[in-house]
Amino acid sequence: MSTSLQDVLILGNAPIKDNLAAQVDAFERVVRFNFCAGMPVNLGSKCTDLWLTGRGRQAAKLLQQPIAVDPERLQNVVITDPPAQPVMQSLFRLIRRQGKYDHGAALLAKFASSQSGWRVSKETRKQLLKRLHTYGKPQYKPVCPSSGTLAIDHFLLQGHRVTITGFGFQGWKRHPWDLEQRYVAELVDTGKLQWLT
Repeated sequence: MSTSLQDVLILGNAPIKDNLAAQVDAFERVVRFNFCAGMPVNLGSKCTDLWLTGRGRQAAKLLQQPIAVDPERLQNVVITDPPAQPVMQSLFRLIRRQGKYDHGAALLAKFASSQSGWRVSKETRKQLLKRLHTYGKPQYKPVCPSSGTLAIDHFLLQGHRVTITGFGFQGWKRHPWDLEQRYVAELVDTGKLQWLT
């Protein structure tokens, strides 16, 4: 993993109609998630960091289906779920609880040609969720921060210059979207983060 400060663009999965291809591909690092919103032409083709969910049906699809990412450009693959407990995984397999089954190790193996592959720890998710709770009471009881907010926090902590686009702050109700939106707004207001314009 590079230690030099870089210009990082984090692309959320909210719909984007504008043609941003040239701007996206000009960044040193481009972070995308899961199926990368289909890698539409208007959002360029560069992907240096791929953040993937490791559990459930979507992870199983990610494992089976190709993802349109150039392996020559791919530097890091990150599984956003922490390592699973082996005993619980055996139980989930036995009772066919596909939504809980972990495919993280297999996904890391699929993208083994990348320079680095790792998993977000349980402690990292817990600490970020704790900080998000300082922004108020969430609409629903959250399970964990979204992958996008985890990525924002990760790259800011490394000291990179971070730009975002395609963040709609909606989706699975167990992410604290309202708190994440307030967190991002504060980062923008204090000059620590910027939107792609």
